Amino acid sequence: MGKRYFRVLLIDDDEDDYTLLRIMLSEIRSTSFDLQWVNTYEAGLKGICSSEHDVYLLDYRLGHKDGLQLLREATSRGCEKPIILLTGQGGYDVDIEAMEAGASDFLVKGQITPDILDRSIRYSTVQKVTDLELRRYRDYLEQLVRERTSELVEANSKLQIEMDVRREAEKSNRQLAAIVEGTDDAIVSLTLSGLITSWNMAAEIMYGYNAAEAIGQPASLHIPLENLDEVPALIARVSRGESIFHHETIRRKKNGDYINVSITISPIRDDSGSLVGISCIARDITERERVRKEREELILELRKALANVKVLKGLLPICAWCKKIRDDKGYWQQIEAYISDRSEADFSHGICPSCAEKARESKDSTS
Repeated sequence: MGKRYFRVLLIDDDEDDYTLLRIMLSEIRSTSFDLQWVNTYEAGLKGICSSEHDVYLLDYRLGHKDGLQLLREATSRGCEKPIILLTGQGGYDVDIEAMEAGASDFLVKGQITPDILDRSIRYSTVQKVTDLELRRYRDYLEQLVRERTSELVEANSKLQIEMDVRREAEKSNRQLAAIVEGTDDAIVSLTLSGLITSWNMAAEIMYGYNAAEAIGQPASLHIPLENLDEVPALIARVSRGESIFHHETIRRKKNGDYINVSITISPIRDDSGSLVGISCIARDITERERVRKEREELILELRKALANVKVLKGLLPICAWCKKIRDDKGYWQQIEAYISDRSEADFSHGICPSCAEKARESKDSTS
């Protein structure tokens, strides 16, 4: 596999942060980054709107404005590239506000490592591409439904003038929603007893069985044994006329591999409205689940790291002469012992140049 390449624009008014991020990106060996930097709100907005980069790193603080304002303005102008918000102050409220404004991810300065930065850039890019593809696919399907519905209404009006046009259009819509060919989603229809009656091309690709192998077989053909107990409850719900949307579960391919799928299950009715079958539309979400789990693991790691951080705060009584600190029990301790007991810090001792000079002067005066 060739080395990945990302064009990155950093929008940050602190040159030190630019230098630090440039060093981190250079330490990522699996990916090549072309990092560019601007330090003003206006230049950042212009850069994002140009859409010449693969990902944007946006600082929360930008002079008299902030990154959230820039994020909202860029999103309102139709920016379709991933934007990762960087801040020196972590917090759940800021995280939520950033995501609602359109950020692909949220990273806290001081906790960023090359691995975390690499993952965030890769996952944000993949997720943004997936979101755009899903949105375009949804728009395409909606347009297709509108076009097909219009054609069917016109055809029914010409061929069956005495029939109720609205009833026929609704029937056509139900059929079109239940059985659409040419989609990337696996579409399978079943009898009420669970036998497969139709199996589209996408189902052949997704599960590995061709239509001849699948039709007439029970649904357990592509359902793992450990998931069979969910089938009766789902069929019972659909038999009552209920539609089930985005049910996430596991399916098995012909070669034995398991895949994560999101399934929409709908009743199929005849002209009289009687329930005659079940339609199942499945989308492969294996990659999405993998990315989600890795993201959750990353968040868990960050939370564990934060939990291990110890902070000294409050008023510390310290002797002006010997520099000892009085603890909560009234005992006086050396400052090194006090801090070591309450943090992860270790100490090494030396002598500063000023004290070394004073020591030499004292020695010379006594000799």
